[in-house]
Amino acid sequence: MTMPDETPEGIDATTASGRARLRRALAPRATRRQAVIGVLFVVLGFATVSAARGTTTSGLLLTAREDEVVRVLDDLTERQTRLEIEQRALEATRDRLLSGSEEQRLAVARARADALAILAGTVPATGPGIRLTITDRDGVIDYTVLLDTVQELRDAGAEAIQIGNVRVVASTWFDDAPDGIGLVVSGTRLAPPYTVLAIGESATLATALEIPGGVSDTVRTAGGRITITQEASVLVTALQPPSTPQYARPAPSPSGS
Repeated sequence: MTMPDETPEGIDATTASGRARLRRALAPRATRRQAVIGVLFVVLGFATVSAARGTTTSGLLLTAREDEVVRVLDDLTERQTRLEIEQRALEATRDRLLSGSEEQRLAVARARADALAILAGTVPATGPGIRLTITDRDGVIDYTVLLDTVQELRDAGAEAIQIGNVRVVASTWFDDAPDGIGLVVSGTRLAPPYTVLAIGESATLATALEIPGGVSDTVRTAGGRITITQEASVLVTALQPPSTPQYARPAPSPSGS
């Protein structure tokens, strides 16, 4: 009479004991494996971030001179200041357009059109700026010098630039002349000396070209000669013929209008 009761108990006890052993066998292994994998991921992530930071920081500290670091910081500060000024001007324009009369909105639109025409190089421009002359008697100046000059002037806030009789715009390109004599700017061949006119804050433009390791140092190191003159009035007369984009079209406004 006791057999039916004893058999289930024996089976249950055996099963429970087996399950307990199984849990004890599996639980430590799973926990240990997870812990090891977690630690590996943490160490790998920390090493990756540290390596990246270390490479960037140590690379800058090992290769840059103190004056170069100062120049970079000054350039970033100037750019931030210009962007903040531009932001405030745009916000003021927006406020005038929203609150002004139709006549005021037309005046703002005309002023904006004039500014865009100057940037596009389709109208002459005048204002304070600099005259830059690069003398290259031995043909040691290549197109990268003019390219660097334009980039430095733009970074310094130049609003209109002319090289020789060529207006510099967004699509302007530079190259060496095929025979090695002179340079080519947007298909126009120029012979030395190269004259660059730029309109903007004259002191800032001149300083940008005289920074250590910049355009002036490059020209002098190569064996050329450079002169920079600040002028109260610079006249940029070269024009860029208007062209119709082949692929680009105005994107619709967010409102769909």
